[in-house]
Amino acid sequence: MKYRSIFSLLTALCIGVMAGPSSAASAPDVVVSIKPVHSLVEAVMEGVGEPELIIQGGASPHGYQMRPSQASALNRADIIIWIGESMERFLTRPIANLGNESQTVALTEVSGISLLRFREGAVWADDDEHGHDEHGHDEHGHDEHGHDEHGHDEHDHAGEIDGHLWLDPANSRRIVEHVADLLARQDPERAATYQRNKIAVIERIDALEMRLRSRLAAVRDRPFLVFHDAYQYFERAFDLEGLGAITLGPERRPSARRLTALRNALVEHDIACVFTEPQFRPDLAFTVIEGTKTRTAEIDPIGADIEAGPDAWFDILDRLGTTIADCLSAKG
Repeated sequence: MKYRSIFSLLTALCIGVMAGPSSAASAPDVVVSIKPVHSLVEAVMEGVGEPELIIQGGASPHGYQMRPSQASALNRADIIIWIGESMERFLTRPIANLGNESQTVALTEVSGISLLRFREGAVWADDDEHGHDEHGHDEHGHDEHGHDEHGHDEHDHAGEIDGHLWLDPANSRRIVEHVADLLARQDPERAATYQRNKIAVIERIDALEMRLRSRLAAVRDRPFLVFHDAYQYFERAFDLEGLGAITLGPERRPSARRLTALRNALVEHDIACVFTEPQFRPDLAFTVIEGTKTRTAEIDPIGADIEAGPDAWFDILDRLGTTIADCLSAKG
């Protein structure tokens, strides 16, 4: 009997050793709204788990409609990470109506993330009454946390928070830090892994930022237009001369007066490039540049054709910087 008891004890110990990590608490169930932020979160979670992405493929967060399976993912999530109401308005009500105890992180409310407002006017230049300072910063200002102090109209972007904050490498570093610290608190058994991943991801961000800064240095003083005002974080980070957007919002078609002002700006400011986006028809851009020598090229803040995963944010920023540099440096 004694030998049988010893054998049973040894068997139980062996089973416990073989079970190893599977006996530990499961990793947090994380849901992320958009691909570039999902990429940073997945990089922090590498080796632990994979966050779920809501907006797949090349869909735009503007006017997105969730599927029932995605609503279910929100309901079972431990952590939900999104930009905020200014970017993914379709999530505002579902998040407000959540019946579980999930922790929701709106990145526009995270301390240390620099926020900008959408700019006003057809073209942003020194003589524009709604212009920006010499570094491209918004003159309407922020409070000490960078938050917008004014409300906004549901259909008018002017004056509200610009949610494309991941296009600034400094903001992306802060996202990585915040997410790693949050996961470490939620999942202390794997805190060391999250912290190691955080260091590695930030090193990658630093390296890419240095390469982009070198690549874009030669075109810093060459003005350009974009399809909609989604790139001021990138412009500010790399001191680029984005002068305006064809439309104030992707859902709004510009007036004839606005198109005329943009065509005049092409000549007045010797604008080399107008950048389109894959999510929206480029016909407006072609209308603006018709009869001029201005070139077009396609850029994308979301990464429509880039595979979701830990490399996506880096591919999005690298492609964005390369396309801008190539178009602005081209001759003819």
